[in-house]
Amino acid sequence: MDRYCFVHFHHCQKVSIKANWDAAIDKANSRVGIGVIVRNSEGAIMASLCSSMDLFPDPLLGEAIAARRASSFCADLGFQHVILEGDSLLVVKAIQNKEDSWSDSGLVIRDIKILLSKFLSWSILHVHREVNVIAHHLAKFALSCQEDCIMIEDCPPCIKQLL
Repeated sequence: MDRYCFVHFHHCQKVSIKANWDAAIDKANSRVGIGVIVRNSEGAIMASLCSSMDLFPDPLLGEAIAARRASSFCADLGFQHVILEGDSLLVVKAIQNKEDSWSDSGLVIRDIKILLSKFLSWSILHVHREVNVIAHHLAKFALSCQEDCIMIEDCPPCIKQLL
């Protein structure tokens, strides 16, 4: 269980929120940074997350873990209708695919599918890196974080100039 209190946005339950995710890899230190930015339908920030972990620097696995974290973050916040966006086409296609894979990233994808099945509605879309720049900056910032940085209705100063 993560070290933050759960906040429920009851007034947003019928509105889809959009969660962009990304991963940053630090090969030298075998670390992965995860960035997630959650916005409402008007584009206002609902929440942000930066997290890092020690992990073999596999980009596909890192992106899959970031997508799983985005999914669980939205569930923890109480959202029921989510749109996930990421710049890893392989992860997006794997989540959309009905077949399961037993590789490391495939097992993470399977976890994501289970998490997503609990939402009332969900979709996952591939976006180009230019569209995903805020999540990318959060993921890079996460590499310098010693513990999770979760902000509700706000985001870290490192991305304020991008908004």
